[in-house]
Amino acid sequence: MKISTTLLALTLITSATVLHADEDSPLEKQMQILARGMKHLSLQIADPAKQQENVTLIESLKQAAAASKGLDPRKTSSIPKANQEKFLTGYRAEMDKLTDAFNRVEGAVKAGQYDEAKSDLAAVNSVKKEGHGEFKAD
Repeated sequence: MKISTTLLALTLITSATVLHADEDSPLEKQMQILARGMKHLSLQIADPAKQQENVTLIESLKQAAAASKGLDPRKTSSIPKANQEKFLTGYRAEMDKLTDAFNRVEGAVKAGQYDEAKSDLAAVNSVKKEGHGEFKAD
């Protein structure tokens, strides 16, 4: 009896995990890449020994931002049809701002200007907060 109860519980947990993974939209998956990458980058941005690793990481962040730009946020469906194009134009402009911010971070890292890179990384976080406030569904 205990074994069957345990197996049932494990099956339910596994099913819930699989269902949760299926709930992530392609945009949310790109945003997860951005979040993990930003966390990693923030921990090592000022380390000259990790310069090339940071450049590679920034390139992957820019790719995730570019992929995100082509996707529609979930919030789009809650916007009246007449306003959706304006909403998406604003979203895509915000993603361009994010890419521009990553370009500044990358330039500073490549130039060995780690204090500037840290400052530019803080600007990336500002773009993130601004974008999430306007375009992320609650």
